[in-house]
Order: sequence, then structure tokens, then C-alpha cells
Amino acid sequence: MQTTTPTLELRNLSTEFRIGGEWHAAIRNVSLSVDKNETLAIVGESGSGKSVTALSILRLMPQTGARHGGGEVLLEGNDLYKLSEKQMSRLRGDAIAMIFQEPMTSLNPTMTVGDQIAEAVRQHRKLGWSEARKIALEVLEEVKIPAAATRFNDYPHQFSGGMRQRVMIAMALACKPKVLLADEPTTALDVTIQAQILTLLDDLKKAYGMSVIFITHNLGVVAQIADRVAVMYGGEVVELAEVNALFARPAHPYTEALLRVMPRVDANAATLEPIPGSVPAITAIPAGCTFAARCALREPICEAQHPPLTELPGSKQQVRCFVRARQAEGHA
Repeated sequence: MQTTTPTLELRNLSTEFRIGGEWHAAIRNVSLSVDKNETLAIVGESGSGKSVTALSILRLMPQTGARHGGGEVLLEGNDLYKLSEKQMSRLRGDAIAMIFQEPMTSLNPTMTVGDQIAEAVRQHRKLGWSEARKIALEVLEEVKIPAAATRFNDYPHQFSGGMRQRVMIAMALACKPKVLLADEPTTALDVTIQAQILTLLDDLKKAYGMSVIFITHNLGVVAQIADRVAVMYGGEVVELAEVNALFARPAHPYTEALLRVMPRVDANAATLEPIPGSVPAITAIPAGCTFAARCALREPICEAQHPPLTELPGSKQQVRCFVRARQAEGHA
């Protein structure tokens, strides 16, 4: 599926936070890529580094208390960290757009939804208000807002949660971005509305030929929307695989544990197995495997050395685990 130049590529990206007078890495050496018309899902528990990765791509981390710790973010081969803030602000919402988790806190309550979308268009296109409003109405219709022409002049509080999320998607898509970052856009929605939003995003991805990075902790969503999956834990990628391979043959013990805690309609709810412990704080990242303290397969090497991301023989699946890499070598 990889092309010679991915639309978006992360190479050893690191972001650090200042805590107690010292810098600690929140994400460490994250390398990922996404092609045109492809959806890469990033999954993991809260605190795994998913949202920090998305904000780092857009260079939206706080100016105080956070810093770029190294690595590159390449949009069609151009490193975004070499751009000035003025150049970067022109790209945000244009070539790269983001759908945030909670639309009620992301939309301006004092502006109509139509004018908010039109303003986003005018920010990146040299258009008058009438032309920008025309485009805004088109995208509201495209995201299937009922009676879009009538709702155009309504305010965010007059929309339901699902409709507000559609407005956020419309705003993100108004300039037809090459890359769409979606940070848990369906978390606050009920399952019926969630399914509609996921279908809508998939249809729009195909229509625009976009590259989509979809951040979620919900593996059911991943199965529905993703082409490839990156599993993050403790600020790094621990497994990378095509979606069917990940569900059929999860390689990392953490991925297996996530799948075990996912409710299934064909299994008894009493069989769910919680993962003991919690994600380590960024001030307490161990020297060895970040998952070792919670892992039933751990060996002495796991606590002494940090495992590399290793491609398994005969597949495109990559895993950061000494035990599973060795087992795969033995079966090759």
C-alpha cells in the first residue's frame, strides 16, 4: 500500500514536556506514514501519547512547558518543523485539518455555524463573504446536515451533539485538506450516531482522496474505518499492522490485552479481562520495555533493554517485543 512518497510521514518524532524543572518525552521516536486515500488508526489507552502525536504534527503544543524533542514531520516530503509559524498557520485548516474531540468547546458560541465555516474558508482562500458562504453551505450539505440552508444561520447550541460533530467535520473539510487528523471524534456520541459519522468520514475520504489519521481508544471503531493500525503505549508505537492482520494475529501482548477487554456480541460479558496496572507517567518511563510491568510474558531482558520495533518475518507487521520477535523468528 505504501507509495514512494507518503502524503504524511513522521520520522522519529519526539515531543517533550517540562515537569519539575526537567524535560520528559511524552512521545518518543514515533515513525508513521499515511498514503493518499488511506486511514491510519492510532489506538491505545489514555496517556499513551495519541493526542500529543496529533498536536505535534500540527505544531499546536503550548509554547511554554513543551518543546519539539527531535525528528521530522513530512507533508509530501516537506518538513513542517522547518517552516515559520506564519507558513505553518497557512497550512493548518488548509492542507492539514483536524477534528477535535469535543465540538461544543471547539465551536464559537457567538457565531452562526455557517459564518464559522465561511470564516475558515476565507482564512485560506482569497474570497469574499458571499463566495465563502456558498462553499460553507455546500460542505454542510455534503456532511448531510438536514435542511442545511435553513440551519446555516443557527448557533452551535441549537444543534445536537451529532449535528455539531458534522459541523466540525464540515469546517475541517471546507478547504479540501490533503490530511485529516480526527482525534476521537465520536467519543461523546451514541453508537447509532457514531456509526453514521464513521460512514460519513469514510465516504468523504474516498471522495477527496484524503489521508486520514484517526485517533481512538475504541477497537470497534478501528475495525470499521481503518486500513492500517498503529498501537501506542507509553509514548511510542508498540505494534504496526494492516487492520485485518492486527485483529487476526495480534503480536504485541498489549494489543492482545486491548482485544481481550473489548466487549463482543458473541462472548459473555463476564469473560472481559481488565489490564492490571496503568500506563507509566512520562516521569517514570522504565529503561526496558514500557509494558514489562504489566506483561505476563516478561523476561529479564524486557526489564533490562528497550526493544526495537521489529518487522516479523513474512509479513508487514511490526512489533516492539523481544519475546514475540524471537517466537516469530523461530517459526519463520
